[in-house]
Amino acid sequence: MYKLYIPLLFFCIQTISAQQLRQPFDFPILLSGNFGELRNNHFHSGIDFKTQGVEGKPVHAVQDGYVSRISVSPWGYGNGLYLTHPDGTTTVYAHLQRFAPSIARYIKEQQYEQESFNVNLFLDPDQFPVKKGEIVAYSGNTGSSGGPHLHFEVRDTESEEVLDPIEYFKEKITDTRAPKI
Repeated sequence: MYKLYIPLLFFCIQTISAQQLRQPFDFPILLSGNFGELRNNHFHSGIDFKTQGVEGKPVHAVQDGYVSRISVSPWGYGNGLYLTHPDGTTTVYAHLQRFAPSIARYIKEQQYEQESFNVNLFLDPDQFPVKKGEIVAYSGNTGSSGGPHLHFEVRDTESEEVLDPIEYFKEKITDTRAPKI
């Protein structure tokens, strides 16, 4: 009997969490890349949101939490931001053009201190708390990106296992065109 209740409990928790996420943009969301797509040397670990063909769109925190990691690199995710949330998930925002001003000032200080453009910063929960809907960054095309978009991931904070972000946004995605095989 317990074997039936435990999976049901996890399904309910995921569903409740999924209903609480805000979309990262203030315009209808469309996808340019899906979770699990085969890439040249890996599976795609998130979803790619279209940004109306431009950089600089405000990116909002999808729920309350704090900035737990910041990465700046000319490769990979380029400018990346990791937000950790009370529900045990971490959301990742990548290929960003720039960060919110307070975060950008902190990054600049760290780059000068480390004498390096490339930084991978791990932060304490009280350094940069964020509220759901707060602008945390601006969409871009940095790192290993082929055009303006927002790469977005949801991870289990403890295990870092990637979760399918579509489960959190399927009611909000306006793209109804079926895939062609």
